[in-house]
Amino acid sequence: MAVKGIVFDVDGVLVNSEPYYFEQRLAYLNSIGVTLSLEANRRFIGSNMNAVLAQIFPQKSLAKRNEIKAGYSAFKAAHPMQFKPMLNTDAPLLLQQICTDCQIGLASAGERVGINRMLAETALTPYFETIISGAETAHNKPAPDVYLAALAALKIAPNEAVAIEDSTLGIAAGKAAGMTVIALQPLDPNYEIDQSAADYRIGSLLEVPTLLAQLMI
Repeated sequence: MAVKGIVFDVDGVLVNSEPYYFEQRLAYLNSIGVTLSLEANRRFIGSNMNAVLAQIFPQKSLAKRNEIKAGYSAFKAAHPMQFKPMLNTDAPLLLQQICTDCQIGLASAGERVGINRMLAETALTPYFETIISGAETAHNKPAPDVYLAALAALKIAPNEAVAIEDSTLGIAAGKAAGMTVIALQPLDPNYEIDQSAADYRIGSLLEVPTLLAQLMI
């Protein structure tokens, strides 16, 4: 295949933020009286709070869920994440290597304010030609919307692009978009994620150039 574009997920790929989000979300839900097991919380890895609340509170109105989400936003503001220490140090090395060979996009389930802050704190902003937030698409991951929006912005076809993901939901989104999906093993060894649906699995982002060369054959 001719690889013309690479679209990256954020959490668990560019930054090792999944454990922080995991604990932060659990702490907030516990603070409002919601008991959620570690295993149940783990199923939400790769999702965002809109999707999480829709699943936890399916009977509540959108207005009520938005009220709970506002509380979560305040909770996060009181406990801000520092992205720079969480940077996957392989990410800038890979981006520097591929930036002249392929178009590069970002497709995250997260909200834009968090994406932009991560990019600014880690100095990764200049590498991305398009940045898509799943919170702004009609349907978030595992639906393909966020990836299809990124591909449209890059003006490349799904069969010309690769998605780099880590979560089960993200892998499903990339596959539903018709892309080849490379799954990066969890950056935190304490987290187990089902990556069986990915086309390829790697232990480091630095393996990507070799894999891309094989895909080009």
